[in-house]
Amino acid sequence: MLTATYVLLTLSIEQKKERHFIARLLHYVQNIARRPQEIDPVHMQNQLQELITFAETRHQRKVEACLLPAVKAADASSAALVKDLETLSRIGRAMLNAVNKCLRRAMRRSAIHGKFLCRTIDLYCQNLLTRLDKEEQELLPLAQKVISSEEWFEIGSQFLAQEGHAAGQHDTPEAQPPVAAYTGFYSPA
Repeated sequence: MLTATYVLLTLSIEQKKERHFIARLLHYVQNIARRPQEIDPVHMQNQLQELITFAETRHQRKVEACLLPAVKAADASSAALVKDLETLSRIGRAMLNAVNKCLRRAMRRSAIHGKFLCRTIDLYCQNLLTRLDKEEQELLPLAQKVISSEEWFEIGSQFLAQEGHAAGQHDTPEAQPPVAAYTGFYSPA
C-alpha cells in the first residue's frame, strides 16, 4: 500500500503544480485580453510551452500510459470514465493545434488574432482543469479501490523510472524532447 500512496501523492503534487501553471497563464491571458495589441507572442509561447510540457508530459506518461490501463484492466465498469478522460485529452490536443495557429497569427500583431488567441488559450486551460477535476474526483478514488498491490508496485516502478529518465534529460538540453512533439510549436535544436 506504500507504493499506492507514493503514486497518488506524486500525482497529487503534480496536479497542484499543473493548477499553478494554469492559474498563472490564465491570469496573464485575462489581463492581456483587455489590451490584445500589447500581446507579446514570444512571452505567450514561452508560458504555454512551460505549461504544455509539464501538463501533457505528466498526463501522457503517468496517467495515460500507467494509471488508465491499470484501472481499465482492473474494473470493466471504468470504461465510461476512461473514455471521458481520453476524450478530454483528444479535445485538448485539438485545442493545442488551434492555439498554435492563433500564436502564428498573433505574431502579426493583429488585435483580432490576439483576442482569439486569448480565448483559445482560455478554452485549453479550462479543458485541462476539467481533466484534472475528473482525475482527482473520479479516477484516483476508483484507482485506489480497484488496483491491486502488485499493480501499484508496477505503476510506482514506472513512475520512478520516468522520473529518473526525466532527471537525466535535464542534464543535457539536447536530450529534452522538443515541445513540438506535443504542440506543434517550433523548438530550436
